[in-house]
Amino acid sequence: MGNTVHPMHSSFVNADLVECFLRFLPDFQCLASTILTSKAIYNVFQQHPRSVVRSVAYNLVGPALPQALRFIRCKNAQLYYKPVGELLGEDDIQKNPVLSSEDITSLVDISTSIQELESLFSWRMKDRRFKTSQLSLAESTKFQKAMYRMSLFSAVYGRNAQESAIGSDSDQEEIDSALEEAKTLRKGFFRSFSTPELRDIQWVETFLRGVITRGEGVYFATMPPITYSPESSFVLYCAPHHVIDVYKGGTEQPHLPVTQKQPIIDEIVGEHDRCSQCRSDTIKCLDLWGPSNWSYLWSTPPLHSIARLLKGHVGANLADRAHFLALMCETPAEELVGGLFDYKTPAYSTWNKADWLCPQCLENFIRDHLHIWYLGQKVKRGDVIPDNCWYGYNCRTQTHRLAHAQKLNHWCEPTRGDAPPTNV
Repeated sequence: MGNTVHPMHSSFVNADLVECFLRFLPDFQCLASTILTSKAIYNVFQQHPRSVVRSVAYNLVGPALPQALRFIRCKNAQLYYKPVGELLGEDDIQKNPVLSSEDITSLVDISTSIQELESLFSWRMKDRRFKTSQLSLAESTKFQKAMYRMSLFSAVYGRNAQESAIGSDSDQEEIDSALEEAKTLRKGFFRSFSTPELRDIQWVETFLRGVITRGEGVYFATMPPITYSPESSFVLYCAPHHVIDVYKGGTEQPHLPVTQKQPIIDEIVGEHDRCSQCRSDTIKCLDLWGPSNWSYLWSTPPLHSIARLLKGHVGANLADRAHFLALMCETPAEELVGGLFDYKTPAYSTWNKADWLCPQCLENFIRDHLHIWYLGQKVKRGDVIPDNCWYGYNCRTQTHRLAHAQKLNHWCEPTRGDAPPTNV
């Protein structure tokens, strides 16, 4: 006997088609909007609420839904400092398939952060040309599973869990005992995963560590390999899914070991690309910088590091330093680096804005043009540029005599040797 089609009180739809349509909606906002469009559609949803909600949850999160659900349910139940065998398993979605309103709210909140982190991961680890995720389904699944497992670790064995386990009135012996027990529990948690799964967690953790450590100056080199210790990692210990907020805050700098073999990424786009200028065979692909990823260089730049890219002593110019640093704060990296190409010197006549540059070539380009760019910004502001100092950016007097710094322009090439002190 064929399938039975259940009609609705409508001339153009039936209940089975509406149910199928609801199951394919991408998120819960769309689901809420759709079921409120008509009473007939709402009634269909009311006949199949659990299965529709489960389907939409899968559409929202993807194949990592079991890991996501395990995390939020353990967190919401406050299962702190429990042996891994006493935690809810990744099969809890089969044992308890009904999603509560708390489950749904938590899934929506964390999935947004995880998806944004995936796009950032893809941009830095797979395809530097696009800021949105270019990961394949398999790559995306591995990344998201690792992220949710790390989030579970932070919820169950991280900072909040430790604060609940160690009271404010605990003596040192009790604290030492609790810390030793925590170490055992954390190791047991990681032993529950396979070697490939641990490699995925390690690589994602290394990526997040790189995002968090952006902020130690303008970055033009890859971070040296680090020793991985999951039970002591700060990123894992806190809330890893909140790292996207750190990135958006603009206080980080990219220290990423992007040249290492990656367990999550199956194919890196442009893997064998080289620097457009020096053609170095040691710096390739994800360590190259161009218009599509300049914005990752810095958000609010560490001011002392930007000043170090200036030639000579002009970064300490008493008359202009404050304005220069303020301008650096206001100018996004992509706007600044792109703007430098408007002031190219003859030595860089063959360089193009679309070039992919290695860290060293990019650093050289910025250093050779940053002072010229700044002088251009002063002209645009309407400043009257005074005569050039003979010693240009190499002048030392500009750093300790305000009158001299104001009287002459030092954002220029020297026409004489190193500057002696002056009384101007």
